[in-house]
Amino acid sequence: MITIEENTSKLLGGNTSLHVSFTYKPEIVEELKTLTLYAYNKKDHTWEFPLNELAELIDILCRLDDVKLKFINHTSSEQYKPMLDYKLKPYPYQYDGITFGLNNDNWLLLDDMGLGKTAQIIGLARELKAQKGLCHCLIICGLNALKTNWEKEIAKHSNESCIILGKRVTKTGSITYDTIEKRAEQLLKPIEEFFIITNVETLRDERIVKALQKNPNHIDMCVVDEIHKCKGTNAIQSKHLLSLNFFKYKVAATGTLIMNNPLDAYIPLKWIGHNQSSLTNYKMTYCVLDTHIKGRVIGFKNIDLLKEQIEECSLRRTKAEIFKELPEKNIIDEYIDLEPKHQQFYEAVVDGVKDEKMKVDLKPNNLLAMITRLRQATVSPTMLTTEEIQSTKISRAIELIREITSHNEKVVVFSNFKEPCYYIASLLEDLKPLVCTGDSKEDYLSQAVDEFQTNDINKVLIATTAKMGTGVTLTRASYCIFLDQPYTYALYSQAYSRIYRIGTQKPVFIYNLIAANTIDERIAFILRRKEAVSNYIIDDSISNDEELEMLKKYIVDL
Repeated sequence: MITIEENTSKLLGGNTSLHVSFTYKPEIVEELKTLTLYAYNKKDHTWEFPLNELAELIDILCRLDDVKLKFINHTSSEQYKPMLDYKLKPYPYQYDGITFGLNNDNWLLLDDMGLGKTAQIIGLARELKAQKGLCHCLIICGLNALKTNWEKEIAKHSNESCIILGKRVTKTGSITYDTIEKRAEQLLKPIEEFFIITNVETLRDERIVKALQKNPNHIDMCVVDEIHKCKGTNAIQSKHLLSLNFFKYKVAATGTLIMNNPLDAYIPLKWIGHNQSSLTNYKMTYCVLDTHIKGRVIGFKNIDLLKEQIEECSLRRTKAEIFKELPEKNIIDEYIDLEPKHQQFYEAVVDGVKDEKMKVDLKPNNLLAMITRLRQATVSPTMLTTEEIQSTKISRAIELIREITSHNEKVVVFSNFKEPCYYIASLLEDLKPLVCTGDSKEDYLSQAVDEFQTNDINKVLIATTAKMGTGVTLTRASYCIFLDQPYTYALYSQAYSRIYRIGTQKPVFIYNLIAANTIDERIAFILRRKEAVSNYIIDDSISNDEELEMLKKYIVDL
């Protein structure tokens, strides 16, 4: 008798896998070794296979002996439904999200950007408090700048109290934050507020982690917002997050789970307890490894298995599914020929990079520095030289901004670099632009968003993608201009979703300023390829022929 049993994965990636046991027979072993992916457990003498190999296993083994099947019953009837009144009535799909959370303790909320994941989480926490006695909900923000946004959203959607760890108001009325040591001490003292907010960077400090592990305030629910910020498997904050696995209710939220490749899903799945394997075994299941360089990933496999694993523990809705009548989104790739002097400067930078690459080892840091110089050269030469060289892209951006605002429209401008943000602002002083970069204080950022959304004076908001590309709502704008695009499609779509989300009333126009015959074109190509891969894994979607060709190109390149 051969037994095939679905059980918790021990050696392979995935939450569960097929465990095959039998009285040793050489012919059975030889047949099992013909399958693509397997692992042998020496401790209990079982063979482990991914779930998607069930049909092939049965086909092989039933010819050798009787086969007995044992499967986990995954079906469960929903017992809990929302029962509270809400300050702002949720959309039907948001009720569905709250209901899903009431009946799934550990899960991924993967709704598309702009569909109100924050409101669903706040509603879920309130329902868990009312129906299951939840004492506190910890919100870990993937970005430090989102703490204030969460504070505002909690006040907007509920009457629950909240506290941002370490936040205090000085005698002069300005906002400041205590040291990490004092925030850890704060966690070890009684906290009255229901929602407790911190940022993921605080997890880098063991004092915060140890204070949470002691959990004197009965914090039974933890939400990690923008959990894709913890995708780095070697990052200290990711490792510390995995040690915080004791919460009864865990929700990992992001609209962009897969930013570059399937490895991005490892930490989120591991934290919510839906991936029991080690990183090594996860790679063995989903990655093609270089036979010459240990640990180097050169491709991916079993993607359908990963899709199934994610779908088992997640809820995902897209804007296209939910809002059939959401205004049109127009993405405009505007290719710009650099002015002669600007082009000459860019070519000189290219020559410098070519010369340098012959002298240094092309390790990631060196390579990134070279790429950054090329990108800076296309958007703003003044970042690299004291010579007066007018940026062709900035000149075009100024033209677009003035044209847009002349029609009484608002516009958001993004760049990866802060220098062009300040430079454009200096050229548009008459429009009173709001500038948000890494130099900006949190209270200014919050105030800038409010002013942009509520008044008719500030029609231009200029920001770095890292600072304002996530978590905020800028729906008063119908136009968005990218001076330079982010490196990943996830960051790009996150950024333009600031204007294309719940509350968008008019068609939106997204301009990508791409310098022709420069590194910009290569970045744009990479973004389209990453979009195609992400769409397939998360949404089971290939929306057009171009994406199909991008997937083909991706496979050919492996």
